[in-house]
Amino acid sequence: MDKSTIRVLALIYPIEKHVGHWACSSSLLTIKRIIMSGENLEEQVVDEIREFKPEVIAVCGKAAIAYLDLLDDLTEQLPDIAEIPRVFKMQNSSLLLQSPETMTSKKLCRDLSLWFKLACDPRWSWIFVQTLNDVSLIRRHLAPVPVSACPYGYDPAVFNPDLPELKRIVDVGIYMNLRDDPGRKELVARTQEICQRRGWSFDFVEGVYWHAYAKQIRNSKIALHRSIHSEVPFRIYETTVFGTVFVTDPLKAHIEDLFVEDLEYLTYQRDFSNLETVLEKLLIHRDFRQNIGENGQQRARQYAWPMIADKYIAPVLEKLLQRSSMRLNQG
Repeated sequence: MDKSTIRVLALIYPIEKHVGHWACSSSLLTIKRIIMSGENLEEQVVDEIREFKPEVIAVCGKAAIAYLDLLDDLTEQLPDIAEIPRVFKMQNSSLLLQSPETMTSKKLCRDLSLWFKLACDPRWSWIFVQTLNDVSLIRRHLAPVPVSACPYGYDPAVFNPDLPELKRIVDVGIYMNLRDDPGRKELVARTQEICQRRGWSFDFVEGVYWHAYAKQIRNSKIALHRSIHSEVPFRIYETTVFGTVFVTDPLKAHIEDLFVEDLEYLTYQRDFSNLETVLEKLLIHRDFRQNIGENGQQRARQYAWPMIADKYIAPVLEKLLQRSSMRLNQG
């Protein structure tokens, strides 16, 4: 174990193993993941804490409070565990995008976002926020618990931009869960009709994750997306990293700080009025499509989890550990 890095034990809600949160170690963090499923979880957590000796415990997913409770229950077996800082990374919150009233209403924030509700637990030592335009709002509502921004970071073991190029047999793909959203259902229906009429190949799949999902993206020239609240999706990182052109309805939430529209990804009007035109330009003009794909891939390289961890996570954890050390020394 590298003693120059910060040791982080990550308790991962099972479905979240497919996304990039706490995906792997970096040059500044040594991360040990526990996928919280199966039997003897308490025993597994105890064994890992004793062997790994984490300096920080990170929690990811919808069962975050249950995992906090589990850690509290272990204090009799592991008395020192109470002094280990616990951090939580909020996923897309979209609070300001849903309602400007969230600026003054903490209760409304709790009602609108499960992630915010989980972040309200006072046992957290630090909160990381993925939706960049919500950071100031959440910081004000959760004070005195520190809050900082942290974009999504994809798992490079799955979304590896240096994998061999596959033959892109699908012209237009839609790879996302519909979540019973009318806009997403309409996107699938309209795209299918356009592609059938124009003779373009089309593929729609939902409920597929990890390597199978990555392969679908690699097989496609274009991947379409539809947001719920104009939030920045995981999908933009996971699509562009393979050089597949990402096309979405207009996004907000400081997307301009992450990707450049018309250079690294494209948009269609939310009413679908120019969807066919956008697809046509990409499929007819190969050089244009390749330029967008290459630009997006170059940008996406900087969002691999190890780079996100070193840039956004590690400096915060270093500060957090310094605070904990000072508090213990004063005690």
